[in-house]
Amino acid sequence: MSEVKDLTEIRQQIQQRSAEQKLTQRSTMSVPEMRKLLGLKKTDSYWLVHKNLFKTQIIGGMMRIDLESFEKWYANQVKYKKVGGEEPGKELREKSYSFKEAANILGIHDCDLYDIWKNEKLEYITVDFVRRIPVDIFEKWYADQDAYRKVTHIPTAEEMENDYICLQDAADLLGISREKLAKIARSEEIGRLLDSTICNNKRWITRKSFQLFLNAQNVYYILDDGDEQEKSQMLQEKDTVSLEIKEYISRQEAAELAGVSVSTVTKWMQSGEFQCVGAGKVLRVHRQQFLNWLNEHREGVI
Repeated sequence: MSEVKDLTEIRQQIQQRSAEQKLTQRSTMSVPEMRKLLGLKKTDSYWLVHKNLFKTQIIGGMMRIDLESFEKWYANQVKYKKVGGEEPGKELREKSYSFKEAANILGIHDCDLYDIWKNEKLEYITVDFVRRIPVDIFEKWYADQDAYRKVTHIPTAEEMENDYICLQDAADLLGISREKLAKIARSEEIGRLLDSTICNNKRWITRKSFQLFLNAQNVYYILDDGDEQEKSQMLQEKDTVSLEIKEYISRQEAAELAGVSVSTVTKWMQSGEFQCVGAGKVLRVHRQQFLNWLNEHREGVI
């Protein structure tokens, strides 16, 4: 009877230890598991462990990593990324910005923001050898200045790919330099049609506004890559040709500018949003007023 009792106690102890071991394994992971999770080489994984960035413990003679402390570390760094997993630095991004992220909020180059922080000796933190701006410090600086304004919308990577074209690519399509297109956008009346923003240190133009710009004038257009002689000739002529074209245009020309049907333009004309005049039996549209109206309503037009 005593022997049966002893066997029962031993069995219970074994079951308890097995349950404790399973619980421990669920709350920890091995170094090889961590290495596979982050896509690291063996040396890199052990170097990461020995930096004591998260808790470890020895179980059964093997080093294991505490999952809770690992996830805490992962949410506060951006250098390492899980293979096929969620993005790192969730908590870090909630309480701080990289200089590029903060610059995107303002629609400026991050070098300009670096200069501001350096000249005004503003506070920053360093994570993985990269400087970051605490959110509260950024918001206090923003409230105390009036030179910069936050952009209304920061495009996502998907929107950048689908809805925008970078200034350099747009200039290449037109066969002109980036500086020339930037000058048109700044100084030419028709250049105001180009809706642009700075994101990730590049200037981007919405594809809709670029198409409107192409429709609104007949000096700059997308050239065939093989037509080098014509391209060279146009590059010489473009510096002397004005973008200002005729003051009044026909309904057909207005429809081509907007990329819509003539009947749609007729409906717009009846709304009285822009000036129209009679020229013989033909009703014509004031070009600049029409372009201004298109620019204001571009989201619903193109």
